[in-house]
Amino acid sequence: MLPECKRGRLRRWFAAVILALSPLSITTPAAADDLVDTDVTFKNGPVTLQGTVIAPAPAAGRRWPGLVLIAGAGARGRDSYRVEAEAFARAGTVVLIYDKRAQYSRATSSYSDLADDAVAGVRLLRARPDVRPSSVGVWGHSEGGWVAPLAASRSAAVDFVVVAGASALPADRTQLWSNRTYLAHAGVKPALQAPIGVNLSRMLVDAGLFGDVGNAPLAALEKVPQPLLAVFAEHDRSTPPGESMRLFRQALARGGNSHYTLRVVRGADHTMRSRTSGRAGGGFAPGYLETITRWVAGLSEGAPAAVSDPPPAQTLASEPVRPPAWYEKPGLHLALITVLPAVFAGFLVSGLFPNRLRRAPARIRRLAALTALGGLVTVLATTAYLFWIVATGATGVDGSVLGRPPLWLLLQALAVGVIVSGVALAVRLPGSGGGGARLALLMAGGVVFVPWSAYWGLLTV
Repeated sequence: MLPECKRGRLRRWFAAVILALSPLSITTPAAADDLVDTDVTFKNGPVTLQGTVIAPAPAAGRRWPGLVLIAGAGARGRDSYRVEAEAFARAGTVVLIYDKRAQYSRATSSYSDLADDAVAGVRLLRARPDVRPSSVGVWGHSEGGWVAPLAASRSAAVDFVVVAGASALPADRTQLWSNRTYLAHAGVKPALQAPIGVNLSRMLVDAGLFGDVGNAPLAALEKVPQPLLAVFAEHDRSTPPGESMRLFRQALARGGNSHYTLRVVRGADHTMRSRTSGRAGGGFAPGYLETITRWVAGLSEGAPAAVSDPPPAQTLASEPVRPPAWYEKPGLHLALITVLPAVFAGFLVSGLFPNRLRRAPARIRRLAALTALGGLVTVLATTAYLFWIVATGATGVDGSVLGRPPLWLLLQALAVGVIVSGVALAVRLPGSGGGGARLALLMAGGVVFVPWSAYWGLLTV
């Protein structure tokens, strides 16, 4: 494991990378004329949260159920789920949407803190005169699907739970499954799915930089006594729908909850939008909104009996997150992606000054320059690409060439070129009479570059 001081620096750096690459919050128009928006401020201990309550038009003496929407991963603003909020409000529910807490980061934030934020939102709705205080629940999507049951397991103020696109597996195992699933769907060959979509994430988990991997979703589900509705998308690639549905049912049953409803939304992707021929449509999948609004409305007649759809097909099974071997330790690879570029760039920069290599034959100088420049570009570009995969969850990989993402194919060609030029340089170097320590350092960097490239799949055929 890394020393704590280095972990702290890595956390701040990785959080900055994630924030830079994460999608911005979605801004949508204000509520329609038949709904009433009210901006609110509420507190969870020292944390102040900003939100908006979207309510049906006032009716004399009428009180509605309340619902706190818990957003998925990312530093999302309150309007990220406004479309759902307005649909729920039109169906007769007072809905709270709110901005994620300041300093939120996927790499460092705690689901425990997010659950407490949601409970604070529940208390706000319970105090409103247009809300039935005995009928206020939480709704969570994706990451919110971990947070919502945790909030309910902690507070009797939560009267019911709704989750959509939730995972019953820990965050790290879920994300690695998702990365592999997106890569497989894009046509990436199995031999490259781990180097591109898994290995860096495993290192970040080991370094403590991969979110709240200590959260135990099954333990939280076992402690949820409230009525719970979980909807799973048939074509979900971000959370494993078949496994999660089975594990939800088992955990709730173990905990003695007999008031759960588990449904599959046919034709839906992770966002619960329609998916046709592998492409996301603009609207919600048929039945998604209706399933939730009818279930919430039906709670006024009493808690429902346990019922579950058959789990959807899931072609790729999740796997436990394997701890990194000694050669996969984050400290070692951090050193490599620091030292290798320094060696290659140092060779190029030092060439601007008088040195022994200038007396070497032109062919030697050209091969050395190609090795250094190619090595520098390959290491930096590969590292950036792998962090982009982590930040986006591989969702941006939408095609392949010869079983590889197009950019990865280019990186492989660069890596092979570096090795070929390095071998040619080593063959021609004896007897050339030039280079000295500068060229020896470049050759050492080239030797280290070979196993580094092999580990990251740059040499995978």
